[in-house]
Amino acid sequence: MERKNLFFMILMGVLWFHSSKAHHSVFAEYDINGSITIEGVVTEVWFKNPHVRFFVEVTSKNGQKVTWNTHGHNPSMLRRAGWVRDTLKVGEKIIMSGDPTYDGSPKMFIRKITLSDGSILQNKVGGVN
Repeated sequence: MERKNLFFMILMGVLWFHSSKAHHSVFAEYDINGSITIEGVVTEVWFKNPHVRFFVEVTSKNGQKVTWNTHGHNPSMLRRAGWVRDTLKVGEKIIMSGDPTYDGSPKMFIRKITLSDGSILQNKVGGVN
């Protein structure tokens, strides 16, 4: 019986560890004291949990195309702020600013999106940011 209890405790520990790694803090991956702005075309939209994601193709100064993986708050929070699945569309030209990653990879946590018509979307929801 003691062996079963030990096995169960180890199993629960492993499951707890993996579930605690499933969701991460913005502060762990993104430099909230930094800021970066990109300009490009939306190539893919993921309006689903745990966070919305927009993939944006950016052309660098030397002509190289880089796809940025940008993250926002979860869809439920953004819906309350007025966003819907079609708020940002594939093919749309945008300017996006946000928090860069610590490692310099082409990812950011979105703070603001300027659409081609000049309207501005804030990735800001009440009580969180």
